[in-house]
Amino acid sequence: MQNLNGSRLVLGGVTSGVIVFALLAITNTAILGAVWEDWLAIAKPVFPMPYQNISIGLWAGQSIIAGLVGTFIYAAIKDWIGAKLRASYVSGLLVWAVGWLGLSLDKLAIGVESEKTIYYNLLAALLGCLIGQFVASHIYKDRA
Repeated sequence: MQNLNGSRLVLGGVTSGVIVFALLAITNTAILGAVWEDWLAIAKPVFPMPYQNISIGLWAGQSIIAGLVGTFIYAAIKDWIGAKLRASYVSGLLVWAVGWLGLSLDKLAIGVESEKTIYYNLLAALLGCLIGQFVASHIYKDRA
């Protein structure tokens, strides 16, 4: 990790984050759109929510942060773990576990979201983190 390549790390991380964001956006609009509409009808009077554009920006930021952190983890562990594929999947799983699995347990515990949306988002985020880190691992290269 002594030869960390910052520009490749950022490029890989942002690319990974875009992949995560795209999979979650497809899941939440195309697959869960009706479920979210029903939930919003009940929750909007109870929970103060930002405008939709602000929410989308926040979700995009979350995805980009996840991609950047995952790519940094990949860069840190790839020499230790060895295989590029294994290191990319380990970094993707770690980011998913902290960024989505832990948060989903919290949502289930306090009941602020339907189980269907939680489970579908867990799956979409897992796929996004794994695919995103796989792509990021092909973008990232240490400095020579």
